[in-house]
Amino acid sequence: MIKSITGILILMVSLFSFTLFSQEKGEEIKDGKVYKVHFVEAGNTLYGLHKKYDVSIEDILKVNPEASNGLDIGQKLLIPSGVLAASTKKHIVEAKQTLYGISRIYNCTVEELIKLNPNADKGLDIGQVLIVPITSENHQTEVEDQPISSPFNATVRKEDTLKYEVSLEDSVLRYTVKKGETLYSISRRFMVPLNKLKERNNMRWNRIKPDQVLIIPLKKESVEKIEVKPIEVLDTLVNDTLQTVFKRKEKYKIAVFLPLRIEENGKILSGIYNEHSSLDLLTDISLDFLMGTQMALDSLEKLGLNADVEFFDTRGNVERINDFLNSENALDLDLVIGPFYPNLIAVTAEWCKRREVRMLAVTKIPAKILENNPFVYSVVPSEMTLIAGMAKYLALEHADDDLFLINGRTEETKNRNKFFLNIYNQHLHVGGRQIRSIGLGASSGRDLFNKIDEDTTTLFICLESDVKSIMNMVNTLNAAKNYSSRLRNAKIRLVGTSEWLEYEAFNTYYKNRFQFHFASSSYLNYHTDSLNEFVKNYRDQFGSDPSQYAIHAFDAVLSQGAEMLLGMEKKSGLSDYFTLKQVSWGHGYENMSAFIAKQMEYEIHLLDIIEKVEYFMNTPKNEVKKDEGQQTGTRTGEIETTPAENH
Repeated sequence: MIKSITGILILMVSLFSFTLFSQEKGEEIKDGKVYKVHFVEAGNTLYGLHKKYDVSIEDILKVNPEASNGLDIGQKLLIPSGVLAASTKKHIVEAKQTLYGISRIYNCTVEELIKLNPNADKGLDIGQVLIVPITSENHQTEVEDQPISSPFNATVRKEDTLKYEVSLEDSVLRYTVKKGETLYSISRRFMVPLNKLKERNNMRWNRIKPDQVLIIPLKKESVEKIEVKPIEVLDTLVNDTLQTVFKRKEKYKIAVFLPLRIEENGKILSGIYNEHSSLDLLTDISLDFLMGTQMALDSLEKLGLNADVEFFDTRGNVERINDFLNSENALDLDLVIGPFYPNLIAVTAEWCKRREVRMLAVTKIPAKILENNPFVYSVVPSEMTLIAGMAKYLALEHADDDLFLINGRTEETKNRNKFFLNIYNQHLHVGGRQIRSIGLGASSGRDLFNKIDEDTTTLFICLESDVKSIMNMVNTLNAAKNYSSRLRNAKIRLVGTSEWLEYEAFNTYYKNRFQFHFASSSYLNYHTDSLNEFVKNYRDQFGSDPSQYAIHAFDAVLSQGAEMLLGMEKKSGLSDYFTLKQVSWGHGYENMSAFIAKQMEYEIHLLDIIEKVEYFMNTPKNEVKKDEGQQTGTRTGEIETTPAENH
């Protein structure tokens, strides 16, 4: 409990420095300009390099004209960085200036400033001298505020009268399969559709083995110059744009809503506690969120964020949060983070919609909150998104195995099954096996036993959420495994939902015996350098180890704060991955990514990250009811999916 008590006292302590920047390597100076050096790898294309380095194809070709004949593996390319090697000037830091604000004055990036001033990421002092780059753009004029990029406010460089037309021709690469690789992972690595990869190698199934040689069809780009007429830039935007455009600001105002419940922990805060004292559970979790958020805000500040941030104790009280939202403190808010309680979330979301203020929901929220409210951003994937992620994974990775979907007993499970089958079929490649829907049969396991082929991997998929139904399924499958010695070495896998991990009855024995597969909103690998560095800094700051709540808060606030307020994309976190998309026209945004994991040898192993689950759904006629405060089934009725990807 010392951890949590220290956390409350630390509220008044200034934040320490922590950054996620890594210095750019591989640069070359030519004609007084700095270029990034890139060696072509298998699968690289001009378009891919344009996206990776945010440099136009024509600018790459101006420096590397030989690339217009196609790219070769190992070929050295110089990528323009926009920085002049010998052209710099001095800047005197003024009051309230940040790296981000200075980068905008000189039309450069924060990374370039830190490269020229290695200690600048640790904070700026008034009167401090910075070395800033002089580019061909920034010595003529200062940069004015621009709204966040959208399809409706793109600018056009009028001096560009030549563009390049890209056409594609196939080339091939012979690739030797490494241990642990799958056909799907190789298809993703080389950006080749799975069905095309199988067709090129005369493969019927997805199975591959180490040292097997595959022929990888690659795309080789040829480029021709064509005349392009300048596009007229529109001065105004139509009212019914596809997305809301938020203008960048030099300084933002942020409110963080947490149920700290300070008054409910009066004795401990006054120093009257012993080794048996404990904080209110919700207070403990809130403090973890608070400390993770503090670290994220500190990192954002080093990236250039200038913001006034207020942490507000909601105490879980609607009247209290209403008082805040109607007070002067809420004037000119740019971003709200939280709150936790479903009823408070609904009130805050409605207020944000009226005031056109963005709301970052860091906990799982009812899907109905996103309906007709494009100002709400939910960073935790819904249960339906996780189910869709698992369906997509199985279609891509296990379509050549035996898959059985256990019939649902409740209306909720039947809707889940229908949705799962729809997404699976959407991503199933030509020749892949259909999922067969079956009942459990006899409790002796005899009926399931008869479905299992000992020479093929068999996956049983169950989407039940009721613990009694789940254990009935697990016990029947266990009986089937024990029914005959013939299945002693059979590869039998069990696929469920992350909800199952919360049930004690579904113990480690079953998880390991059937290598339990599930989709999760997060995955924590304690052996990564980035997490070890975070833990070290967290200990230095707060004198304790970070919980999963602190890590999640750090990931969510850093990722979405960088995206919303600084225009910097940061999808991958310490434990989370973020692909926020509108769930449908005019609605809010949800994280459409999923971690696919399994339990084996008493550890959780990451199998894949489904970075984008694509589906759009109509509001159902019959809503699936769940306990109050949990995710509601507002997207489990009529299903309207996007067109299938080309797999």
